[in-house]
Amino acid sequence: MFQALSYRLKVPLALTAVILLTEVVLTTALLTRALADAKRDLRASADSLARTLARTVRDPLLKEDVWRTYEIVRAPIASKDPSSPLREIVVLDARHEVYASSDPSRIRIKEREGRLPPEMQLVLEGLSRQHGDFSFDFPGYLTGRDAAGAVRLDSDDGSTIGYVVLSYQAHRLYDRAASVLLEVVAISVPGLLILLPLGWFWGNRIVKPLTSLAAVMRRVGHEPPAELAAQVKLQGADETGQLAAQFKRMLHQLEDKDQLERQVLVAERLAAVGRLSAGIAHEINNPLGGMLNAVDTLSRHGDLDSFGQKTVGLLQRGLTQIRSTVGALLLEARLDSPAMQPADWEDLRTLIAPQLPTKRARLEWGCDVEDPLGLPAHMVRQLVLNLLLNAAQAVEAGGRVTLQASATRRTLTVRISNSGQHIPPEALERLFEPYSAEGEPTPGRGYGLGLWVSYQIVTQLGGTISASSQPGHTVFEVVLPYAEARDARTKAMSH
Repeated sequence: MFQALSYRLKVPLALTAVILLTEVVLTTALLTRALADAKRDLRASADSLARTLARTVRDPLLKEDVWRTYEIVRAPIASKDPSSPLREIVVLDARHEVYASSDPSRIRIKEREGRLPPEMQLVLEGLSRQHGDFSFDFPGYLTGRDAAGAVRLDSDDGSTIGYVVLSYQAHRLYDRAASVLLEVVAISVPGLLILLPLGWFWGNRIVKPLTSLAAVMRRVGHEPPAELAAQVKLQGADETGQLAAQFKRMLHQLEDKDQLERQVLVAERLAAVGRLSAGIAHEINNPLGGMLNAVDTLSRHGDLDSFGQKTVGLLQRGLTQIRSTVGALLLEARLDSPAMQPADWEDLRTLIAPQLPTKRARLEWGCDVEDPLGLPAHMVRQLVLNLLLNAAQAVEAGGRVTLQASATRRTLTVRISNSGQHIPPEALERLFEPYSAEGEPTPGRGYGLGLWVSYQIVTQLGGTISASSQPGHTVFEVVLPYAEARDARTKAMSH
């Protein structure tokens, strides 16, 4: 039962038990000491009084002066304090018969020793068994008899002429000890009323770090390990601090394990994509090759005007992009496709323009690239088109989609933004994973394979892609190095 209790109760209860046990031990020790002192004082008093009476009654006893002996033993009884435990004094002669008694009505003259009260018989037997001339008996609390002391009367020649026996009311001493106990209790109770709440307070304070750590442990498996680790604030070199440090290390290891599991899941998804793509690649590439041949024949031998030539060129580039998309999906895209031309940017603008009128959104085109770039056109077209389609799907009614493309001597920077709803932080973390959203794409969610393919293209081209979002403004930024810069970096890494 006790083992099932929380430490929030165990520790205060243990402190309470220690406080109460300490109080009981101290009270018992004080009471025992008080009884021992009372017993010692009573023995000393009985010894002193008995020896004084023995010297006083010696002559009357030798002279057989009973009345004088009675007066002597009666005097201490008559003059005693009301709180004194002294009860009776008896003088016996050498024949162990009562010679004089302080209370003749209770203990009569000529009574034999065997008729005396039990406590007097005990001390007289004690005198006969020991070599000393004084015997004392202090009864236990449950015996019900009184205390007694006895001294032997000897003549000048050493022979025994009688005995002086005193009896004391033992219950008076026990009552005095009980009053001492009551005083101790009266003093202890206020102390307990202070110590017990303090014990509960300090007990809870001591165990609070452990209970808070246990509360965090109970949430393991239900909340992210990184968030739980941030809630563990315990420090110190004691056992609780060491336990907290080990627990934080365990949480970090769990976080690493979760990341590894997510990577394994991504790898499994990639494998699934690879198997799916391998199954459909043959079916797509065969008719695609035929269509490309037909378009090429039409372009070479057909009698087309300028508009027709432009349309056939757009169709040829689109079919070529489809073939490149299949390769990107298989993660086997080659980097030897034609370089990115200004016409490719115009194609992208032409392809995205029909997607916006349904939302009454406008397209802001800011392409400052006027020269060919050392980047594979098929892959860049696929990358930019994916991001533009995502922006067109996420833009709000009456909003805008913006493209800004600029090139330096070493890098191409493309920024695509829209004025739609923002993407939540938790979605941003997994935005470029395959199948990061289920169902139809909606604002603030991933778009199946589109962003994942874009990420793979950027990775193959040695660039970077990032996303930032706030209400009313979402931006994707891509930075791609030219072929010369990428080749120089690859050579440097190989050396």
